[in-house]
Amino acid sequence: MIQLDLFAPPPAPPVSSVLRVSHTVQTRAAQHGGIITVYTEDDPEPFELTVRGVECVASWSGGFCTHAIGPAGSPFWSETGFRSFGVPTLDTDEIEAIICDYIDRPAKAYGCGGKLVRWWPGYVLQWRQSLGFEIEMTKQYKGREGVWGQWGPEAWADHWHRHDMKLQDALDQMREEGIDPNDVGPPRGFNGKWPKFERIAA
Repeated sequence: MIQLDLFAPPPAPPVSSVLRVSHTVQTRAAQHGGIITVYTEDDPEPFELTVRGVECVASWSGGFCTHAIGPAGSPFWSETGFRSFGVPTLDTDEIEAIICDYIDRPAKAYGCGGKLVRWWPGYVLQWRQSLGFEIEMTKQYKGREGVWGQWGPEAWADHWHRHDMKLQDALDQMREEGIDPNDVGPPRGFNGKWPKFERIAA
């Protein structure tokens, strides 16, 4: 005869949480002042390697990640200057082979199509995307009036004012950092005439 327990079972013993001890490392990576976070004390330190003549810093975040060392506008395998591969290896030969495969893989297979691209800071990529949006949409609607007009004249004016200010702020920052906007070019898939900009003083 089986007697059913009328009381709830005792609670499971508490699971102790593992404290993640992180620290930062100064590297030659071009972005974020070269600071890279190492998330746990067991994670490896960042290190440098060169793939097809391009220097990078490799770091670890559950898999290897790569950070551009060359300045903005330098060739890299990502327009952002950063690429996470998520492959759990730290063998430099394996890392190089994986990156080379990614560079050579066709674009339709989510590779670089055999060509490196120029990398740019995030604000430059956002400027390029926003300007491309403006050019394509104002062409489609034959001017600014039909773009964002559904929200009424005050919201329309506010949207365009903020849009223009962000574009100008980005141009000013590019010139301060020595980035020629003519070197950036249009975003992928852009259909239209890309403008020319006044070149920064040499």
